[in-house]
Amino acid sequence: MNRIKNLILEIIAYLEKKKLNADENQICKDLKNLQLSNVNYRNLKANNPPFKKSLFKALDTVKENSLIPIKESIYSSLNSLKWNIDNGSYYEKDCDIGNDYLMGNMNTELIGPKNGHFISTELKLGLFLLEPNIFYKDHKHEAPELYLNLTPGTEWRFNNCKWENQAPGSIVYNEPYKVHAMKIKDIPFLSIWCWPKNSSKKCMLVPRNDWKELE
Repeated sequence: MNRIKNLILEIIAYLEKKKLNADENQICKDLKNLQLSNVNYRNLKANNPPFKKSLFKALDTVKENSLIPIKESIYSSLNSLKWNIDNGSYYEKDCDIGNDYLMGNMNTELIGPKNGHFISTELKLGLFLLEPNIFYKDHKHEAPELYLNLTPGTEWRFNNCKWENQAPGSIVYNEPYKVHAMKIKDIPFLSIWCWPKNSSKKCMLVPRNDWKELE
């Protein structure tokens, strides 16, 4: 329990040092207000990360001094974490999220209603990894979303804007129903991820004309 708690506290400490907008700051406050105690801890059975090699490769790219405490806390908590693969349960039934995503994602919920190590009625906080060379299709959801990017080389697209790089340590906030997509290059994508509310709602794909050439 203590190792996972320490990882959560390191994430909060990092966010507190950043210049956050009002929505991001509220998420940080929500995290600080959660009880990280024995009473609120769910004793989940830990497992090996399905993409352990990619996880280690991603962590090896984390070089920024400000991210080292989070990196070290991830390493320290690895033997305590339960990893999951999204088999499409986050998406509307029969949507075409793509085999690359389905076969190349994993996450662990540090906090969550059903799968979190610490229990929250609605908020989800965890680690999210995508394998290299995956196009994560344009999608949206009712839940507001915060990403703290740990690895370099991933490109993002928001709404109809051009692709842009997000540096390690950058924070991405997606307000409800904001359309976003990712292109993962040679380095696996690893991030901290948070849905503070509406976390039971499904994601919806937003088709674009360039999907075939990107897959």
